[in-house]
Parts: sequence; structure tokens; C-alpha cells
Amino acid sequence: MRFSSLHNHTVFSDGVGTVKENIESAISKNLLSIGFSDHSFTPCDTSYCMKLKDYPDYIAEIERLKKEYEGVIPVFKGLEMDYFSEIDRDKFDYIIASVHYIIKNDICYPVDHSAKQQTDCIEDAFGGNIYDMAKHYFELIADHARKNKPDIIGHFDVLAKFSLMPEDEKYYDIAKDALKETIKYCDIFEINTGAISRGYRTEPYPDKVLLSLIHSLGGKIVINADSHNPKNIDYFFNESAEIAKNIGFKSHYVFNGKTFDEIML
Repeated sequence: MRFSSLHNHTVFSDGVGTVKENIESAISKNLLSIGFSDHSFTPCDTSYCMKLKDYPDYIAEIERLKKEYEGVIPVFKGLEMDYFSEIDRDKFDYIIASVHYIIKNDICYPVDHSAKQQTDCIEDAFGGNIYDMAKHYFELIADHARKNKPDIIGHFDVLAKFSLMPEDEKYYDIAKDALKETIKYCDIFEINTGAISRGYRTEPYPDKVLLSLIHSLGGKIVINADSHNPKNIDYFFNESAEIAKNIGFKSHYVFNGKTFDEIML
């Protein structure tokens, strides 16, 4: 089975590899195509994202290498757009919509940077009520989809990264309600393996409960690495395909530059 890889970070944001190094890795791994989705500028936290001044260089470098590798491997110019970002969408081939922050009382709380920061968010912003925090996060995802009509929904349940979420009926009811709203505006969800390659999880996002709901609602999947190192751009792809097949998915989707092509699993 062959794959594409659309969620990859480079030295333009918080990755360690250059655009070219990622392309060479994609070729060596026999991928169908490679796309780049460095982090959009987030004013509340500039520690990991692209700076506004770097956008032109990012775009130019990908376009230059797209021409250089024409006929070898398709190269696509994407962006991982955070909820709290504003972008010129026309400059990019595709958009992955993600939520990395909750802002409450003018304080910016990262939800996936560390367990401590997530705990601080639960305690300080929501008075210790983890369900209220989860509800706020998932509502941001749904609103992101509604407002921005992205091409792909990124790591839908990334707040489960540190295993702090209760994963009980109440939690899943909150997540499912948001998923049902999200899919009205974007029906392509990524299976994201990034937390596995970094040692935080043993299974991808979304978890099997939510992935099953995506399937039952007629949603589609792309398999993405959320790679921050060129060696990981296809990490856990075969295993993720098996998870999807066991849930009932018959296919995954690959970007062709304008739309998505269906490929059987």
C-alpha cells in the first residue's frame, strides 16, 4: 500500500529538517507525494510557529522545489492553520485546521505542549472542571471548521495527548457532539501519528471511538505523520491503515493538488 504525507513541519516552524530533506525522505520511502504544513503565525505564542516575515520565504522555497522535483514526486504547499490565526488562503494548496490553544481571561493556554500546561488550563481557566475544558476545546474545533472551511481537520482530539482526559461517556458525548458539527463543514479528518513517533501515545488521533463515529457519519480519512523530523514522515502509516480497515473504512484519500483522490486500503 502506498501513501502520501501532507502534515509535515520544517525548520520554518518547529521541525528539524529542511523542505528539501523532507522531499528526499519522501522519495526514499516511496511516497506518492509530499506536502508541507508548517504552523501558521499565532500572536499569543510565537515560540514554535512561523513568523509573518518568513511566509514569503516558505512559499518561495516550496515552489522552487516543486519545480525542481517535477516528474519525480509531487510537492504541495500547505499550512497548518491554528484557530487563532489569520491567513491568505489563496497562497496555499491546502489547509489543515487545528486548535493548539485555549484563550481565557486574556491568558493563552497551550493544550498540547505539556501535561503541566494542560493541567494549568484545566485548573486556572476552568476551575478544575475537565469537562468544561474539553467542551471549550471541541467547540473551537467545530467553529474553526465552520468559519474557515479547511481541507483537512487536524488531530481532532489532540487534547488527549497526555492521557489526562477521562475518556468516559460524558467526555465522549462532548467530543461526539462537536464532531457531528465539524463534519458539516469538513468531512476529511486526518489519522495523525505524530504523538506516537514522539513517544506520547501508542495509537493515533482520533482514537478508535471517534474514528468509528467519523466512519458512521460518512467521513473520509487521510493518514498523516505530523512529522517534525524527515525520518518520521510515514511513521505508523501501515498500522494506521489497519486500524482504519478494522473500523470499516475501505479507502483513504490523497491530495492531487486541487482535490482528493480515493485510494483503497
